[in-house]
Amino acid sequence: MINTLFPHKRYSFINEFVLKDLPDKDFNFIQDKSTVLKLKKGQAIFHEGTTPIGLYIIRIGKIKKYATGLNGKEHIFYLAKEGEIIGHHELISEETYSSSAACLTDSIVNLIPKDVFFKILEDNPNIKNRLLRSISHEFGVFINNSRILAQHSVRERCAISIIKLQEFFSIKEGGGFRISRKDHSNIVGTSVESLVRVLHDFKKENVIKISENLIFIIDIKKLVEICNLI
Repeated sequence: MINTLFPHKRYSFINEFVLKDLPDKDFNFIQDKSTVLKLKKGQAIFHEGTTPIGLYIIRIGKIKKYATGLNGKEHIFYLAKEGEIIGHHELISEETYSSSAACLTDSIVNLIPKDVFFKILEDNPNIKNRLLRSISHEFGVFINNSRILAQHSVRERCAISIIKLQEFFSIKEGGGFRISRKDHSNIVGTSVESLVRVLHDFKKENVIKISENLIFIIDIKKLVEICNLI
């Protein structure tokens, strides 16, 4: 139901296909050269302003990418999950990290050294083309999400976030997802107090149900209308 009502692709990052179907020799090369990192919920993967040392492939878990403002508040602009890669932008641009990454859940991540990543790109034009397509798609997503932050109300942004989070956590229709109010507010771009008020309003309007910090979508059509995107 959600996929037919909400244009996910225009507002969601998609890069899990980039390293799909690697030749066996390259897959084995990555396995031999990569370091497996077992990380706990809340643990940082890299920090804004530091120098990148490699590419990260998420094997298990969920990751948030965020930038920190002058007041110390996080702005979460990217959520990544199993099969996706992170850290490649700064490797390619040869710049320090423009954002930080940390685990939303306990995670297992493969760290591929910089030289190994570039060798894979050099040996696989198809992978390079996929990466270029992914980065080009991300530009459009950033434009759309920037417009949402600038032009949509907190209520509208909250509705959009709930739909995107339902998709991100791969929750089937009728299921619920859980995310901390702090992280949720940093995705929406508002205070925790404002987020809680909007969630309470949605609950009163029978748009969502909240049980044990799980958010369930009850009326997806109404939620999409509130988004004011279509």
